Amino acid sequence: MMKWMRSIALAVGLAGCSLSPKPSAVTAAPPQTESSVPQLQNNTLQAGADGAAPQVTQAPVAKAEMVDPLGQARMDSDGNDDIEPEGRGPFPKSGHFEKVGRAPISLRQICDLTPLGDALYAAHSLMPLGADGASISRYRPSLATRPFATAFDWNRPGEPSKGGGAGQGFLRVRAIDGRLYVPDADPPYNGFGLMDWGTEGYVFVSNKEGAFAYATRPHYRPPGRPSVDGRAGAMVIPRAYHDFDVIRFRGHLVAATGAVPPKQRAWYGPSPGALHVATEDLSHFEYALSYPKPYSDGVWRLTYMVRFRDRLYAGIQDYDGRAPDDFVMLTPAPGQFELKQEQLHPVRITNHGAAQTLRWYADRNRLYWIAWGRDGVRLRVTNDGDHWSSIDLPADAGAPTDLIRFRGQLVVLTEHGLYRIDNEHANVIASITDKKSPFELRDSLCAAPLAVFNEELYAGGQRDGSLYRFVGESSDEQSAR
Repeated sequence: MMKWMRSIALAVGLAGCSLSPKPSAVTAAPPQTESSVPQLQNNTLQAGADGAAPQVTQAPVAKAEMVDPLGQARMDSDGNDDIEPEGRGPFPKSGHFEKVGRAPISLRQICDLTPLGDALYAAHSLMPLGADGASISRYRPSLATRPFATAFDWNRPGEPSKGGGAGQGFLRVRAIDGRLYVPDADPPYNGFGLMDWGTEGYVFVSNKEGAFAYATRPHYRPPGRPSVDGRAGAMVIPRAYHDFDVIRFRGHLVAATGAVPPKQRAWYGPSPGALHVATEDLSHFEYALSYPKPYSDGVWRLTYMVRFRDRLYAGIQDYDGRAPDDFVMLTPAPGQFELKQEQLHPVRITNHGAAQTLRWYADRNRLYWIAWGRDGVRLRVTNDGDHWSSIDLPADAGAPTDLIRFRGQLVVLTEHGLYRIDNEHANVIASITDKKSPFELRDSLCAAPLAVFNEELYAGGQRDGSLYRFVGESSDEQSAR
């Protein structure tokens, strides 16, 4: 399965970097020269319907809650599409993580956690883009005797393994309009030729109850297409090698991939990162935008995405680790719904470029970015989208892997602890004392995730696919320990 394009550890990729960084179209100050994050700009956004793309039938409407403190109305809310309740109750001063359990087909790594209804869903991988194994598990604590189940199995038992007999990882599970969307990071056999005999990818879509359609027999092929009215199925992404993330933006459903450019043959020539736009009937995606453009020899991917201040941000992965840029921004004009190539701008934040995005998190008019670069894994923040500052973590914290707001406080999970972020300072809440941390960062495609579900904070393990819950401690409990 595209063995020549397998994921490699970022450290190995960066070690081979030798190209001098080029000036990017949008350049921000490197963290060494950053001071405080500048105040929000007061640029009023006028919503309109000019330039609507053909496949968009209804323009999004600015809502009252999508207004920043300076009155800037936004066409899209900041963040992703997942519903992320903070959880109620007092924030604990300390605590620890306890293992909850694991699903029957949980594989090794949990790459993402997303609640929907009365269940928490986890995206699993064995070795993303490198080894067969992909499943989605469901944790429903209301079922006391069997709370864990497999929601979708893409391991295709008994099928020929040559060329990749199963999906090679699920990296994100997104809740969009009450349904789950899960991109297939590296499809079996580079696709089944449902729409394109060169290569194609898939996005598995649940129904409103979070149930996925089964792989079809014989031979465990992708299920049929989903429907707008709620039928589960698999959307096709023609000309895609790898599929990382999906998000709504300006009335479109957008997928981030590594792909075959138009009018090019698969397996020959450049493989740029790309953004694809879904058709109105949810049957498939269509190739829309590229990075880099003009095309360059090599293998590129656009990875994880987030909305912030009416821009779309997407991470970059360059297989050779030579990219002069860290991510791309898509910046349509106010009121514009059509997505155009000239709106896509490469951005470099780090000194050397080629940083790989682990996580984005938008929270209270700030955007947080965890990325792995030559200077290690760093947590950065911006409140205007252009100027960034670093948030330093203790030396013994290990690499940050995810962050989320929990019971009114912003918390970040690291390899060795859980920390509360106060005014860009980190305070430890829980320390991981295991000889081998369950949240160890193994590669740049899958980092231990956080989620708030049923008023509790959960984390995904990286060793045996176990789910962990944070347990707060009272002062009496702390004394006893």
